[in-house]
Amino acid sequence: MAKKTSLEDIAKAANVSIATVDRVVNQRGGVSPKSEAKVLDWAARLNLDRKIFRTSLKSLRIAVLIPPVDNPFFAAVRDAFVALDGSSNTAQIRSYIHTFDPVNMRDAARKIDQLSLEYDGIIVCCPDHPDTSAAATRASLRIPVVTLVNDLPRSGRLAYVGPDNRQIGRVAGELMGRFLGPQGGKVLVMLGHHRISGHQDREMGFRSITRERFPNVEILDIAESDEDSTRAAQIAQHALHNELDIRGIYNVSAGNYQIAQTLIKLGRSEEIVFITHELTTKRCELLKIGLLDAVIDQNPRMEARHAIDVLAHHFKRTEAYQVPDPFTPFEIFLRENCPDLV
Repeated sequence: MAKKTSLEDIAKAANVSIATVDRVVNQRGGVSPKSEAKVLDWAARLNLDRKIFRTSLKSLRIAVLIPPVDNPFFAAVRDAFVALDGSSNTAQIRSYIHTFDPVNMRDAARKIDQLSLEYDGIIVCCPDHPDTSAAATRASLRIPVVTLVNDLPRSGRLAYVGPDNRQIGRVAGELMGRFLGPQGGKVLVMLGHHRISGHQDREMGFRSITRERFPNVEILDIAESDEDSTRAAQIAQHALHNELDIRGIYNVSAGNYQIAQTLIKLGRSEEIVFITHELTTKRCELLKIGLLDAVIDQNPRMEARHAIDVLAHHFKRTEAYQVPDPFTPFEIFLRENCPDLV
């Protein structure tokens, strides 16, 4: 008959006190998430059925730091985490949304420093800037850090959750080249900020695929909208006035509705191929009436789920865990497959 696993066995294997194991197994509290994870890990390895006490563990508090939710994509990110908190949550992980000034990286770094002292883990979605990367590195010495959508590769983060932005840019370039046809033409490319690594990667992917496969596509000087919708429309209007033979617009960031209105005002909506990212209610409407030609969507619902799964695995709060692919998948939406969004 196999020997029954004792608290002493777990304490010895995890290199913690019996009192610590007792607090975890019997939900007495007072144990750090790091020590708790060690106990849960060894409880599983030694075949102690931790399901009987896992759902009564203390809730872990995870900070989610994102840009302001007046951007529809980040509103969708917020909603995705809120929905996860409202669903069945056997891992006992709760997320708390915080925002930062998107043009002030010192503010973002200050928020990361502050949140790393107040939470058990942090999910960070901010540009790869020396200040934010340094703050995430400091945070990673205290708590697990997951980067979301935009990576901070030199930060010591536990994992990056998001799409392969270089590949996304190549797909956008492939679509643009095929829509424009053999004659090609001039294309206006607009980023939010060059300092956002995801925007840079998309631009590079777009540029590389057009150079390789569509030599008749001419990319104009890259413009930055500073994530400002009004400025994005102004850039488009200025470019269309000065370059009458523009045949395509690839907008990586915000301002798509305003750009579409500018195209209508200038009478160019029928002749410009317009491609962007992130499916929202307004962008779906623009697709259906033909003002947008394609939207490449990275699915914030899936990204939020993966980020929480990574932390649940780190804290040994999940029974089964399948290591996700290095990047989250994305979808291409055209007029014919655009869903009805509420």
